[in-house]
Amino acid sequence: MCSRFNLNSDIRAFQVQLGLEMEDIIRMPLPDGFNRNGSDDEDEDAAFDSLTGMRRPTDPIAVILPHQKAAIRYWGLSIPGMNNPMINARAETLTEKPTFRPLLNRRCLIPANGWYEWRKDGTAKHKNRITLPDHQPFLFAALENGREATIITCAPSGSISHIHNRMPAVIGPNHLAAWLDPHMAFEDLEYMLGPLPDHVLSWQEEPANQPETELETNQIDLFSK
Repeated sequence: MCSRFNLNSDIRAFQVQLGLEMEDIIRMPLPDGFNRNGSDDEDEDAAFDSLTGMRRPTDPIAVILPHQKAAIRYWGLSIPGMNNPMINARAETLTEKPTFRPLLNRRCLIPANGWYEWRKDGTAKHKNRITLPDHQPFLFAALENGREATIITCAPSGSISHIHNRMPAVIGPNHLAAWLDPHMAFEDLEYMLGPLPDHVLSWQEEPANQPETELETNQIDLFSK
């Protein structure tokens, strides 16, 4: 499960680290209410500035597409007959679900530097923020349909299994190119959709009634070869 995540890092850092192609961003569907009233560079900056911080279902989010192109999608797939968008997709059943089968070759990545999960204790729920130890950025495995995207989830790492029984699947630096290659068969990539090693994740439970705060940003080059 992933119901909120953070991207507090400057998207330009991802552009440099991943060699992203950004020139198509202003041709993509932009958030409602976004008006192009500046130069292309100004529009691009404004579009991505609106995507940082806390992201919730149906929010516009940044995604990385094949050929290292960055784009904007809305978080959650709209499904006829369902009131709520499908914000997550279980890795174990992707090939079985008619909603996801057509999207298995429309893979993308969603940049983040933390996500929130709630630990249940009886009737109480305790909010935890989960990050890499130094709040380094990472990339969620995801699927997209041209307008919307859903985050793929897997079983949790042992270190956070007491919080929730699911976590977002994270694609490691050595697998980025293969995951984004539409010519690669999904069956050859399924092994990537597993929990991170226990020592990789850090978590912090916030006190009850604690107001939401932004994660600190500490950019470290996660994507070096």
